[in-house]
Amino acid sequence: MYSQIKHIKNAHDDGIWSVGWSKRGNKIVTGSVDDTVKVWAGDTYVPLHTFEGHQLGVISIDISPDGSTAASTSLDSQIRFWDLIHHTKTDDKTIEAGPVEAWTAVYSPDGRHVATGSHNGNVNIWSVEERKKERPLETRGKFVMSVAYSPNGLYLACGEEEGPVHVFDVPTGRLLHSLPGHSMPVRTLTFSPDSTLLLTGSDDKRINIYDVHHGNCLSTLAGHQSWVLSLSFSPDTVHFASGSSDKRAKIWDVNARQCIHTFDDHDDQVWGVAYNEDGTKLATVSDDRSLSIYQTG
Repeated sequence: MYSQIKHIKNAHDDGIWSVGWSKRGNKIVTGSVDDTVKVWAGDTYVPLHTFEGHQLGVISIDISPDGSTAASTSLDSQIRFWDLIHHTKTDDKTIEAGPVEAWTAVYSPDGRHVATGSHNGNVNIWSVEERKKERPLETRGKFVMSVAYSPNGLYLACGEEEGPVHVFDVPTGRLLHSLPGHSMPVRTLTFSPDSTLLLTGSDDKRINIYDVHHGNCLSTLAGHQSWVLSLSFSPDTVHFASGSSDKRAKIWDVNARQCIHTFDDHDDQVWGVAYNEDGTKLATVSDDRSLSIYQTG
């Protein structure tokens, strides 16, 4: 059931820190320390286009819900938007966010906003259309390293460099929960497709599963030998994938609370994992500059 379909060495000229697989249009998008964003065909895995514009590496990328656009962030303090249909950059929509005001970018489920973490502990909500900050969500904590919207659009979660995880009510901006459970940076988090569960991954090598509504930790999973860098929930809500600086990607069974498969084809830390639309394939990217595609269903 689990097998490697494709391994693309030197997919970028430097480490690859982020990957997304569009829910529409079947495209894979990767972001690299080499300052480029690349688009790949989700069926043949051939490169379709390379976007250039960032100057200090691409930290994160996310694909809009309709599959038409990708957003990327960089240490150059810019949020850039890329047209995945016509393969053009949209300079008129570039946002000058300010130093470390846009660490990790994620689209809202309606595609109208992008949320980013910041060094001062806030989550910034940006209007895609108007290219401006609409409001900050205050955690009163420190550097926000990871951000995620729930698929139903009601919640936004963020993870801090010192371990806390915060969950906000999106319509009101009210802080609902501050979740304990990690003591080190939370570099990744994601909601389940039904928005009832929240997964968090940390430098403490652990993955926590939280009940979103009640704010309690349901389980703590161990298995990686180093930092957990990336998480992706499968559309079937039964499985999720994780990537780690131990050079491995793992598949987990949510109900059994255990790892059911490990991929160890990368030669360096696995910064990104992303399922395709139906959950039958998984893309992973690494500091070894490679992109791998796996059969998962």
